[in-house]
Amino acid sequence: MPRPQPETDLLVDSAGEAAHRIVAGGGMVVVPPFDIAVGRCAGARDPWGNVLVVLDLSKGAFVTDDDGNVIGTQAP
Repeated sequence: MPRPQPETDLLVDSAGEAAHRIVAGGGMVVVPPFDIAVGRCAGARDPWGNVLVVLDLSKGAFVTDDDGNVIGTQAP
């Protein structure tokens, strides 16, 4: 079974703006920005093919219990 390629997750102010900047820097967007419970997210590759995930928390943050399980969201 092949190993999954590592990804770099980046917290950004705006997933849409970060996606544009990645393209301007020679990368490519592979998953356009989309809404998630806490904001927006996009998938990209840098010019060397590394997988990048950009995430903004424009709608809030996940709330976790003491064991790290997501139990809800919190508005910003």
